[in-house]
Amino acid sequence: MAVDKNKIIIDASLLAGRIMLENGAETSRVEDTMERMISTSLGIKHGTNAFTYVTVNGIFVNIGLDNTNFVRIDNRDHNLEKVTKVNQISRMYSEGRLTIEEVLSELKAVDQDPLDYPLWFRLICTAVLSGSVMLIMNGTFVDLPASMIGGLLCYITYLIGFKIMKTPFIVEYIAAFLGGIVAYYINSIMGSHLNSVMIGTVAPLVPGIAMTNAIRDMMAKHYLSGTIRLVEAVFIAGAIGTGIATVYYLFIN
Repeated sequence: MAVDKNKIIIDASLLAGRIMLENGAETSRVEDTMERMISTSLGIKHGTNAFTYVTVNGIFVNIGLDNTNFVRIDNRDHNLEKVTKVNQISRMYSEGRLTIEEVLSELKAVDQDPLDYPLWFRLICTAVLSGSVMLIMNGTFVDLPASMIGGLLCYITYLIGFKIMKTPFIVEYIAAFLGGIVAYYINSIMGSHLNSVMIGTVAPLVPGIAMTNAIRDMMAKHYLSGTIRLVEAVFIAGAIGTGIATVYYLFIN
């Protein structure tokens, strides 16, 4: 019976960690949530006799010599609503409002639920983001169509390419390149600040969450995960910059 109980504890903590890590949480937060769930389950002090080790590609958990397991993380996205849901379940469990079996059931429901905003809403937000960033970067309202349409094309290309291609960084390059071309031609018809338009166009692709998590992981002394995230963010930024530089090289200079 104790073995079955430990298995449920490990399964629940691993699932909570996987959902959080796949959806944009930093590794330090994932470790903390998992360890609090385990310590609550075992009735022990937080951080004793139960250990977790989280990297951006894998999660390990141990609650005794014969109770160790791990899960590999292959896909990562940005859905902070799922992270929030897992945190709520963890807090309810710590307060005694859920059993560990109910926690596992709730986590499975969160894992299977898309919990995402509708596409039309995300497209509107993308256009507003591109236009706002362009205005902040000294653009004018005349430049809005070029920036917003270019940003939309960037985002749509990224969504399609992300589902088709498994090679990292290529999708970001293609999205920035196609969005940059469209933004350039629209700006040549009605617009005056091409540099500002280009910055607004690629704004939806900027890896802001990855950079933020990299810094937070390093500040929490998770140097390996922080370094990996930082390198990933730098390569994504490089792919975006290369895509826009290609547009300048082929069509402007």
